[in-house]
Amino acid sequence: MATLLAIYVIIESFDKARYLGHGLTTRLMIEYMLMKIPFMVSEFMPIIVLIGASVYLIEISRHHEVVAMRAAGLGINKVLTPLLCVALLAAAISFSIGEWVAPITNQRLDTIEQVNIQHKHSGRQGVQWLKDGHRFFRLTPLSHRQFALTMIETGDKGDWIRRIDSVRAHYSHGVWHMHDVYLTTPSRDEGMRFKRHDEMDIRSTADPETTGLPRPRHMDFFQLYHYIHDLEHAGLSAGAYNYALQRKFSAPFACLLMVILAAALCLGSGDRNSHASFGLVIAISLGLAFYIVGNAGHLLASSEHLPAAFAAWLPSFVFGGLALFLLLKREGH
Repeated sequence: MATLLAIYVIIESFDKARYLGHGLTTRLMIEYMLMKIPFMVSEFMPIIVLIGASVYLIEISRHHEVVAMRAAGLGINKVLTPLLCVALLAAAISFSIGEWVAPITNQRLDTIEQVNIQHKHSGRQGVQWLKDGHRFFRLTPLSHRQFALTMIETGDKGDWIRRIDSVRAHYSHGVWHMHDVYLTTPSRDEGMRFKRHDEMDIRSTADPETTGLPRPRHMDFFQLYHYIHDLEHAGLSAGAYNYALQRKFSAPFACLLMVILAAALCLGSGDRNSHASFGLVIAISLGLAFYIVGNAGHLLASSEHLPAAFAAWLPSFVFGGLALFLLLKREGH
């Protein structure tokens, strides 16, 4: 973990040094790197467990401890059990950091990134969703603080009451002033009832200057759960939020699978350096592949090409199955 964090700090220092004097100070750059450590730990904990377990297994193999255990009639469970206990502790640490620390530090990270590095301001946001009670607002920026607005209002039980689409709207003194408005409401007789208004005003606290689209990485489990519930009742897509919710469990669980994968690759009965080095190289390569597959799953879930839950657990399914296959093959089953 210390090695990976040190590599990150070196690379990040070179990358962010070009912004010094252009909105980023030395103090902010140090704060940025420190704030990113919780995210890095929770994100890379499975890879850290994989590499750490691989190095440990190579060491005991070189010292013929595995040979002694085999000669004493002991099974591989005597090696895996303590490693799995350590992996379980690592998973608990990863979950705790991802649940209670990373959401707070990620907010500060994004603030520094947008304001001090990219020089963006709240009024220059892209498409955003705002929530005001049982009303959801989708704002698409036009020009001169004008927005194309879609509002969906739901009842207490999540049933939708009406939808408003405005070609052009602006917010002033707590009121949305809308022009060229189309109002849709459910009707038992007609199915859907449509009306058009030239102008319409709605009082709301959803101010685009002060409220932004909530990011999944800024939310803990309960915030994600309730926000997903609200979006689904409003008939809105919640793919990215569902993925973030599932990842809170799939990423820590992967720590246990990484121990099995390390045992399949690096547990040997001799001190052959070439075999041990090859196993370690393969372990590191598979760790990087695990991270890449995880990022691919995030993109597929956000674009709704894959169900969010499946995309979040996909790396665990793939690498867990591979680990079990290699381990059983090594043990002759």
